[in-house]
Amino acid sequence: MTSALPPGDTTSELALLVRTAWAESLGHDDFHDDENFFVVGGHSMCAVRIVRTLKQELGTSLTVRQLFAHPTVSELAAFLAGALPVSDDLGTRAGAGA
Repeated sequence: MTSALPPGDTTSELALLVRTAWAESLGHDDFHDDENFFVVGGHSMCAVRIVRTLKQELGTSLTVRQLFAHPTVSELAAFLAGALPVSDDLGTRAGAGA
């Protein structure tokens, strides 16, 4: 399985995808990447929408529980950077024999 992300700074690209998914689900983008999902208006139904969006975009098996465990854009992007499958395009994921 390959990621939809181009080569480069994967965590920054993921943060942009996470931020966009949050903004679409929350209905606003008035938050910083280090603010807690629940503090900026998030709730379980928003979380479900975000998880669905990120699964479609990234082809990963993200769960609502994982979003709750990583409740900021920065934390979730960092988590996803370590959880994405190896791709020939990226070639830098853990588990690729590195």
